[in-house]
Order: sequence, then structure tokens, then C-alpha cells
Amino acid sequence: MRWLFLFVLFLNLAYVGWQLSRSPADSYAGIESLQDVKPIVLLSEMKSQTVEKEAVTKQLEPEKSGQLAAMASDKEQQQNIEKVAKKEISKPELLETNKTVVEEKKMPPANQLLSGVSPGRCFEIGPFRVLNTLSGLTQDIKPYVTTTNFRSREKSESTVYWVYIKPEKSRIKAIEVGKRLKAKKIKDFYVIRDGEKINGLSLGHFKNKDGAYGLTKKVKNLGFNVQVEPVYNTYTLYWLEYQLATDKKIPASIFEKYIKLAKKEKITRLARKCTS
Repeated sequence: MRWLFLFVLFLNLAYVGWQLSRSPADSYAGIESLQDVKPIVLLSEMKSQTVEKEAVTKQLEPEKSGQLAAMASDKEQQQNIEKVAKKEISKPELLETNKTVVEEKKMPPANQLLSGVSPGRCFEIGPFRVLNTLSGLTQDIKPYVTTTNFRSREKSESTVYWVYIKPEKSRIKAIEVGKRLKAKKIKDFYVIRDGEKINGLSLGHFKNKDGAYGLTKKVKNLGFNVQVEPVYNTYTLYWLEYQLATDKKIPASIFEKYIKLAKKEKITRLARKCTS
């Protein structure tokens, strides 16, 4: 029995030694792997992975926020560029409206008119007192212009100076004043029969201001209540506004013709701002 026990013990020891000498993988090398089964992860491994993941997340957050800020800034800048591009493209000054980039706005020359018409294309000529004269000029320049327009204003000027004796209360008294004037050898007068100065005595109209005031002083020294008053003549002045057609020029002879007809006025031809 002793030897049998020792023999069994020896076999057990030999089997244990043989098992210890094999690698762990050899123990289940012949076993088929399970399908659709998640691998077993130790709790220690899970904690380690969680710590590493949190560290990586913290490291990436600043970078991500910086990227988001940069993306937002780029997006805002792009939107601003698109707004400016649309605004600039919508302006009539740009020659190409289908461009999506911002073009540098070209400033017009200092002498260019604000209406967009070539500089020096719009003028006015005048003043003319006679409307028919201006109508004739308008007809003559029609082949050279695109638009014409009349402009007018009233003007008053002193033409003569009226010397008169202030009105009396009645015509009888006015006649008596006339007799006194004759006695003083003042013969050029007449009794005013209507108007604001009825029953006054007119001593005449004078173009020369000095002559009018000279007579006034003389009659006043004779004891009469004499006055001098400028008489204003109101009339209308006309101007012609026109816009030249492209590549057209009005012959100077046309202007000379109508300037000669307007003898009383100093006719000028001036450039003006074109209107739409």
C-alpha cells in the first residue's frame, strides 16, 4: 500500500509539473470562440480607461473651443464679406453685377456730375426777356440735345423817377396849387385824376436820378410839398436749360444769332448739374 500511495503521489506531482510548464493559451487553444460576445474587461482596466478618456477630453476642449471660435469668426467674416459684396454689386456704378467678390468702388473725377452723365453735358443759357426768342433758340438746338426746359423769374427795376406834389383834399384845391406853380414859372405839370395820388400834381418822370432830385429841391424851396418816387418796371426773365446729346456740339453761330437779338440783357451760357 505504501508503494501504491507513493506511485499515485508521483503521478499527481508529474501531472502538476506538466500543467505548470504549459502556457495559459494552450489550455483553451482548441476551444471555439464565442460569437457576438463582448470581451471581458476588468474593473481596474475600466477605471484606467475612464481616467485616460477624461484627460484626453480636457486636453481637447480648449482646442475644440478655439476651433469653434475660429470657425464662428471665419463664418461672421464671410457673411460680412458677402453683405458688402451684395451691397457693392447692387450699385449702378459697378460694371459687372454677377461678381460675388467685393470690388473697390471707383470714385468719379472731381468734375464729373452727380447724375452719372458725362461731365460738361448740361448747360443753361439766359436770361432772355422775350419768350419767342428763347423758343426760336430751342428749335434750333433740338438736333443737338436730348432734353430742354424753360426756367423763369420775375424781376423789378427802377426805370424812372416820378416827381409830384402830394394830393390835395379836392380837385379845386389841386387847381389852386397849379395856379401857384404857374406864378412861380413852373409850367410843366398836370393834375392827377385817378389812382392813389388823385388830386395831386405831377411834375414829370425822369430817367436821370440827379435831374429828378434837382427839380424836387427847386420846387420844395418855392414852398410846395413835393415828393420824388422811383417807378419800378416788372418783367419776366427766361433761361433755357438743356442737355447735350452724346458726341454732339451746338455750333457757336446759333448762340451768336440769339445773343445779338437779346440786346438789353447780358446772355451767359453756364454749365449746370444734370438732373435725372
